[in-house]
Amino acid sequence: MTSGMRNKRIRRAGPAAGLALILATVAGCSSDGGNNEDPIDTGDTSSPSPDAEGGEADDEAELVALYEAYWDAVTASENGEELDPQLFDGITTAGVMEQELGRIGTWKDVGGYREGAPVIENVTVTVDGDTARIEACKNEADWRLFQDGEELEDSLPESLTVPHPNVVTAERMSGEWLINASLPTDEATISC
Repeated sequence: MTSGMRNKRIRRAGPAAGLALILATVAGCSSDGGNNEDPIDTGDTSSPSPDAEGGEADDEAELVALYEAYWDAVTASENGEELDPQLFDGITTAGVMEQELGRIGTWKDVGGYREGAPVIENVTVTVDGDTARIEACKNEADWRLFQDGEELEDSLPESLTVPHPNVVTAERMSGEWLINASLPTDEATISC
């Protein structure tokens, strides 16, 4: 998928300019990049309301686990050397997987990778039949960015190094929940 882009390099004035441009472009759907051994701190996850029916409470728990698995896959992809589409199997639709791998592949094409993981807190789930919205507060301050082996300190936009909303939607397909879209930050209904 990204093999045609492997030979392209972004001309940059300084060592962080290319990756900073990419980060600014995808800030709404940025992922972590830890080494996948670092757990993602999900903090307070949503808990079902006392009057929620068992099915809805089960859906909420399943969706929180799905969201955590999504960030594990994104983190492993950004922190790893090679892109592995199988990391997203059973977690996202093919379209979301292609979007994430394309975005991450662009970083890798300019020698970029990450170490660490984002902090994900205050996960909130809203279920409406076979569709759902998952929102959380994400902070990438400890998800370090590297290019060609050098850490790019202070290269992340400030908006990513403080808690900020992250929003995805999910859909139940053939009885299984899959993340089917990543929404812009300005569509969040939560504040961080």
